[in-house]
Amino acid sequence: MESEKDLSTFLNNRVKFYQLKEGFRFGTDTFLLTTFVKVKGKEKLIDLGTGCGVIPILLLLKYKDLKGVGIDIVRESVEVAHLNAEINGVSDRFKVFHLDVKEVKRLFRAQEFDIVVSNPPFIEKGRGSLAKGEYRQTARQETTATLKDFIQAAKYLLKNKGRFYLLLPTSRFVDAVSLLRENKLEPKRLRFIHPQRNKGANLFLLESVKGGGKGIEVLPPLVVYRDLKSRVYTQEVEELYNSFLP
Repeated sequence: MESEKDLSTFLNNRVKFYQLKEGFRFGTDTFLLTTFVKVKGKEKLIDLGTGCGVIPILLLLKYKDLKGVGIDIVRESVEVAHLNAEINGVSDRFKVFHLDVKEVKRLFRAQEFDIVVSNPPFIEKGRGSLAKGEYRQTARQETTATLKDFIQAAKYLLKNKGRFYLLLPTSRFVDAVSLLRENKLEPKRLRFIHPQRNKGANLFLLESVKGGGKGIEVLPPLVVYRDLKSRVYTQEVEELYNSFLP
């Protein structure tokens, strides 16, 4: 039986994405990770746990010389990502594979990519209650792969001096930095995300460089909402939405 999906418009109707009704639904956090990624000309990017393909597709629309790959362990997500690439006109530069992140060596060569991006499952196995629905569990909780698996995959896939971009809750910050350094991925650029100006950070964006030297740039806090109750974006986030695509 085919999984149910629905179609949403995004970025003031400039792009469209199908999403699984019972799967992980992308939102502002995913978009903020996309805006954090730096692309330098003719590069090759891979998104680990791509879901419906939103991150690579948006980046392919913005950067015309970029080539993208996505992998996901959920077969239905891979099918939807293929469809999204077609309806947004980037299928000639985007390939999606049904693949466990622990098995990247099966399909890809070492040091094949300039950029790795991931918004990996963030709840450690055995902590917290399971999300409702198998697809949501896979996206949010370490039921099939751990943060360590994603970071080890990034190390294998990246060229020397290649860049790895992560979005995670602040509760995993120390784990992430420790695992990144273990795998020769040096944290270089960090930005904490705050839901509202008077609230503590709940997420962080982190760029690491394979084989990079020590030294990190901590960017100013990124505040998402002027008012959390009304869900009105700050001027910065509003401008990111309005300016991301020409």
